[in-house]
Amino acid sequence: MSRLSSRQRKLVYFVAILLLLIPIFILGRPSSRDSRGGVLAELRRPQGQELGLSEHNLGRVDPTSAAMNLVLLGMRGVAVNLLWMDYIEQQKTKNWAQVRSTTESITMLQPHYLQIWRYHGWNLAYNVAAEWDDVRDRYYWIKEGAKFINNGTEYNQFSPELNFEIGRILGQKIGVADEWRVYRKYFNPEGRQFENVPEDEKGDPDPRYRGGFDPVLNPDRVDNFLAARKFYQIANELEARGFQQHLMMRHIFRQYPYRCRLDNNGVLNREGYFGDYVINQWGQAQKDWTDGYGQELFDTGEGFSVNLELPSEVHYSRLARSQGVEVGQIRRMVRSFQNVVNYRYWRTRTLSESEPKTAEAHQKLFEGEELFKTNELTQARKLLVEGLDRLDEVLSRYEDLITEDLTVEEALWGLLLVKKIDELLERPPADDLPLSGLWNRHLNDKVPTMQFNFNRRFGGL
Repeated sequence: MSRLSSRQRKLVYFVAILLLLIPIFILGRPSSRDSRGGVLAELRRPQGQELGLSEHNLGRVDPTSAAMNLVLLGMRGVAVNLLWMDYIEQQKTKNWAQVRSTTESITMLQPHYLQIWRYHGWNLAYNVAAEWDDVRDRYYWIKEGAKFINNGTEYNQFSPELNFEIGRILGQKIGVADEWRVYRKYFNPEGRQFENVPEDEKGDPDPRYRGGFDPVLNPDRVDNFLAARKFYQIANELEARGFQQHLMMRHIFRQYPYRCRLDNNGVLNREGYFGDYVINQWGQAQKDWTDGYGQELFDTGEGFSVNLELPSEVHYSRLARSQGVEVGQIRRMVRSFQNVVNYRYWRTRTLSESEPKTAEAHQKLFEGEELFKTNELTQARKLLVEGLDRLDEVLSRYEDLITEDLTVEEALWGLLLVKKIDELLERPPADDLPLSGLWNRHLNDKVPTMQFNFNRRFGGL
């Protein structure tokens, strides 16, 4: 077979290039007034926006910047790296206006790179917010972090991870931070627990909202955990439709919408709100936890699936038979999954919190502490002891609670207040207080930490 001449090879290459241009033209032909364009142009049309192919905001990058010059040369990745270096330097020098501008440029260049949205949103909510002294400024930057990630969902509508991260900021950052009491009043000034709070102490401090709500993050006017629940639910719905998340194991990921109601109920008690409403909310939380989350099936990775609400041997046997495995295998994996998410504790706690006696224990302990703050020591001690006594009765019925941090810390805090009152009243230490055994059990671990927190809150009284 004779070798092709140089001219013939060039002709073959030219024909091959022409042939390759045909699919490129079909795919990438732009739309015009008289033509709908190629395949990609068609997908970018409004009815195909869910694919996230339209990057119309690229033109908002500064046309005179080095980043735009690199983009025009096809070096988008290099441009992003340079902007990222600028971002780090601007954060070191606390040039917050430029930090925001640079962040926007990065996301315009790479709008479908989830890690950028996640990292920068987290950075704004946690690191940048921590740089400010005024709690109103910290709250502003926390919201900016959540809003930033929320903007990312415009380009990544099917990302469970971004919606999850928004929920995490609204729930854990606003509801668990040291300033959580203030943040919650800012987030939902109309919450039941803030009915008697002066108007100038609640409501979003941003003057644009005039002491009301931030409509972007809280259009439904609910507490922060319930607002977070909405984003967690979106994340779960997307995950159930097959859009993957790579943050954590599936049975951990899917618990968060259910946990939000639990967390919100718990913080209502800490804010001094009790009564039938909270008791009913705990009842609903119990139903959601066992009949909702507890019934979801999770793949074990061993060829069978389990759900977490299996209260009796009959249920274990039934699930084992349905999948052709041994009961022991089912029991082992259910226990393992339950332990990871503390499933049994939350099931027990929702049952106990649904009872009036538990609500009474919380209320007496709360009111006793409030009286302590106003130096009404004798009455405060009476209520605290009554609250500890009610809590002791609850724990005698729900023994699983006595090993969990939340319950233990509530009991130890009540005991610490009583001991401090006895010291201030110059009374001999009482040796017959309810739950004294719990104090002795944690004398070398939790008690010193709580003593430190007590001194920090009350100035070492």
